[in-house]
Amino acid sequence: MSSEWGKEMTYPLSTKASYQTITCKTLLHKINVRFLPFRWTINPYRGCEHSCVYCYGCYSHEYLGLNSDKDFEQIIMVKKNARDVLDAEFSRYWWRKPLVYVGSVTDPYQPAENIYEITRDILEIFLKYENPLIIGTKSNLILRDTDILENIARRTFLNVIITITTTDEELRKKIEPKSPSTGDRLDTIHKLSMAKVPVGVLFVPILPYLTDDEQAINDVMGSIAEAGADFVISSVLNLKKSCKERYFAFLKKEFPYLIEKYQELFSGAYAPKSYTNRIYKLASHAQKLYGMGDFRKYKNNKYYQTKLSVHGC
Repeated sequence: MSSEWGKEMTYPLSTKASYQTITCKTLLHKINVRFLPFRWTINPYRGCEHSCVYCYGCYSHEYLGLNSDKDFEQIIMVKKNARDVLDAEFSRYWWRKPLVYVGSVTDPYQPAENIYEITRDILEIFLKYENPLIIGTKSNLILRDTDILENIARRTFLNVIITITTTDEELRKKIEPKSPSTGDRLDTIHKLSMAKVPVGVLFVPILPYLTDDEQAINDVMGSIAEAGADFVISSVLNLKKSCKERYFAFLKKEFPYLIEKYQELFSGAYAPKSYTNRIYKLASHAQKLYGMGDFRKYKNNKYYQTKLSVHGC
């Protein structure tokens, strides 16, 4: 089935999502966000089926003339030539093997990966060039690629980051309705840790009045520590325009009594520091209580850059 976006074929692999293969000219995308430890990202797909109500990546579909709500989770674009493009980009004479983040505005292990294996193809290129990377996901499908991840971890810098937002499974089903369970993610952390694959947790976003009390935060920290996570990154929800509309629609349906509180808290995109500082203190205390590491000790550092120089990269 052809389409106005120039895609070659639509595959109706589920009743609610269509998959469109596309040919990409580039795969690496440069960003300049000062507080992030990487400057390059890769997204094997455009769109994501996990349907998270707080999704920060939905806006990316708007660049294609699509909407950031249903289209983002129902029209999934598959970069079929990603492997060859990345191979060419990594072989450029000026490429100095900087850290690359895989999955900045999509989940690289969403259901489409079961069919197309684009992410696995990409990981094989990372291994070929021994290029350092961070890969983020909510899916236990990443365990399929443990063999490649083990090899990458032995040869270069690697961090796998699993997102966990709550240990309350009923709440998880509401905020991340089509993603793997928290139990599956904790099992994934444990198995990757046992395989000597560096793995941390993105405790993001902490949701005001839903997952921000001391007990909820301690439950998450305790669970990920027991699973064997090396570190944790915590952050409070922010609500930029497209995300805000989606999230308030969710509140109206599931927690209408919280709408007024959210309106007071989010007059703009971010909650006030008086609120966020209190939450970060709770998270920091829980992190220390359960002996969770700090991401700054696990990110690409000067020691690693020295190691690259020694290898002549």
